[in-house]
Amino acid sequence: MFNPAKLNKRVTLLQLTRGEDDGFGGTTTWTAAATVWCEFLKARVSPSIIADDGAAILITQGMRVRARSDIEKGWRVEYKGHQYEVYDVDRSDSEIYVLTTQEVRA
Repeated sequence: MFNPAKLNKRVTLLQLTRGEDDGFGGTTTWTAAATVWCEFLKARVSPSIIADDGAAILITQGMRVRARSDIEKGWRVEYKGHQYEVYDVDRSDSEIYVLTTQEVRA
């Protein structure tokens, strides 16, 4: 059973918004879709290979949020100035979704 008290971080869900295309590709911005309570799970560290460049380490961050019908892959989560890209949304529980994310490096 899930303990709602573990949702102890306030995060902002960001959705990519595409502006009008004026022939030069248009503009894109990250727009706040919602502010929700979240639980950060233990970070997962995995060895990986990136485009023939050799070995690398992939660090993903799991996050639990209350179920929402609008969360999608490609969204971002912002917390204390850090942004995380959503790679997967686990909808196996009808009340709580687990987001697999990776921090976006500028």
